[in-house]
Amino acid sequence: MGNFVQYIKDSFEELNTNMTWISREEAQKSTVVVAAFTIVFALAVAGIDKVFQTGLDNFFKMF
Repeated sequence: MGNFVQYIKDSFEELNTNMTWISREEAQKSTVVVAAFTIVFALAVAGIDKVFQTGLDNFFKMF
């Protein structure tokens, strides 16, 4: 158990002293870019799904 506690302490020290963090503004800009891309990608997938659904519905109506 002592090794685990030491590991946690060392991990926090590593995060606070040896890591280089991006600025708050850069993080916000990156978040906006990721959110916008996610929305565009979701809309594209929904559009493709609708096209395939319509095509398959029309195909099966022929029989």
